[in-house]
Amino acid sequence: MEKQYKIGIFYGPDPDTVMLAQKFVGNLINDDEFCKACELLEKDVKCDKCREHLGNFSSSIYFYDLIGENVPDFIEDPEEYLPKNLPQVDFLLVVGIHQDLLSGLPEYLKDANIKAVIIPIENPKWVQPGLQVQVLEEFERLGIQAAFPKPFCAMSKELNEYNKVGFNLTKNHDNIYEFIDYYKIGEPIVSFILSDDGKSILDTCILQSAPCGSTFYILQQLKAKYIDDDELSLNERISKAHHSYPCNASMDKDLILKDSILHIGGILVRDAVRNELGLKEHEGRKEAYVAP
Repeated sequence: MEKQYKIGIFYGPDPDTVMLAQKFVGNLINDDEFCKACELLEKDVKCDKCREHLGNFSSSIYFYDLIGENVPDFIEDPEEYLPKNLPQVDFLLVVGIHQDLLSGLPEYLKDANIKAVIIPIENPKWVQPGLQVQVLEEFERLGIQAAFPKPFCAMSKELNEYNKVGFNLTKNHDNIYEFIDYYKIGEPIVSFILSDDGKSILDTCILQSAPCGSTFYILQQLKAKYIDDDELSLNERISKAHHSYPCNASMDKDLILKDSILHIGGILVRDAVRNELGLKEHEGRKEAYVAP
């Protein structure tokens, strides 16, 4: 029997937080109004349903709750402001909630029998590094698997600079990998059908999408395009589409990443495209991403 997982979503009241939560849900349910990439390619072109092969997870979303609205600046008892009755879910996504509520989350979830908690960071202000380590250690102590992907589209089944045990991940994280596999989201994984001469992109396919759904939009903008020898041209197309989607990650410099979270998100999808096309990468991540 096919697995049927349930996911719950807590999100804070900041507009960027709300936007990311909406994009995540829109991506999972294949909302018809969610993406207009096809319409932008040519007048009177309708959606070509490029998302459908990854499935529709409408039945998987069990609750979608705004929390932390009109709370005091300092919260002494976080559980007072968290939902009194938490429905049973397999995964909990927590997007940009008040930091005092975040600090109380491990204790709040200790008896929830939850598989994993995913806390994406799209803005350095959402979770300070010290708090991130503190909360991760509490999850670790209570035996709850957790991940702090920064950006959300850096979440991967490979341990790397964005997925570090003890900082971004609990020691046990097989359920995080199950989340990635089940919903087919995380660091983008893409595929192409090229013309016989290998110089243009005939069709595109997403095997794993950025959680916000931007991968579909970006690849639709590359379809039916020539792969120029001038590498900058391809990078420009990718970065322009990434900004046009738009990615709502912060442009503020992150002290851990040494770059803005938005730029890192753009670099990740650029690298996914370039690697699949067999194109070499530039030296260094920053200079290879071109902002329009």
